[in-house]
Amino acid sequence: MDDAPITGLYDSLLTDKLAKSVAEWRQTGHLVEVSEVEKEEVAHLLGRFVGETAAQALAMLKEPQEQVELINRLLSQLTEPATVADGPNRLLSIVRHSPGASAPVRPLTSLSEAALLTNAREDPNLAHELAAELVSADRVDLLCAFVKWSGLRILERQLADLQRRRVPLRVITTTYMGATERRALDRLVRDFGAEVRVSYEQNSTRLHAKAWLLRRNTGFDTAYVGSSNLSRAALLDGLEWNVRLARDHRSAAGQVRGDLRFLLEPFRI
Repeated sequence: MDDAPITGLYDSLLTDKLAKSVAEWRQTGHLVEVSEVEKEEVAHLLGRFVGETAAQALAMLKEPQEQVELINRLLSQLTEPATVADGPNRLLSIVRHSPGASAPVRPLTSLSEAALLTNAREDPNLAHELAAELVSADRVDLLCAFVKWSGLRILERQLADLQRRRVPLRVITTTYMGATERRALDRLVRDFGAEVRVSYEQNSTRLHAKAWLLRRNTGFDTAYVGSSNLSRAALLDGLEWNVRLARDHRSAAGQVRGDLRFLLEPFRI
């Protein structure tokens, strides 16, 4: 039958139309599982649904002004409407006034979008994106199995700038396979003011995770979670997979948790 459902797992918000289909599928003998959304998830799920629906509707309009008018009609129905200015344009940075002041460096990937970095030739590599991100970070946490001198050299100018700006830098690493280099850790502490913790456990709780978390006072936090340690190959041209997550922590639909406590708690950083 043409209206038979595709069986398998779903995670879809139940709309009136979908609820009608569910009733019909049950009548034809299908086992359909539906559950109530947890109270803590309602805002995120509804926000995602509205965003996806609005994006589809906006894509059907050709002119930017028509798109702005549509979204403003939607926003006008909210409790605290904040309409979009003509353009539309986006705020990119604010710099304190001083002689010779200029806009800060930006990563090539958007501060408000998720991305996948593989160090492919046609894409930005992890080293480039981290170098750009560190310039505007107000707090940095790094968790990785290996810290190599070669990786430190690639980011040394940006790490020195963190020290100059008195940005907190925290690092957790390990002695696994003897890959972490002592002189790299010494320099992190001595030259860059980092707070470093080393896990010597190699049996029951061996640490193999890799993650950067960059917090910003503007609210636009980013995180990189993937396969890259702090080494030249991992940052520049090694075949790596790193997911870049983004969040405006003023938004209820943010993708990054408040910090890395869920990763760092076992090591009491």
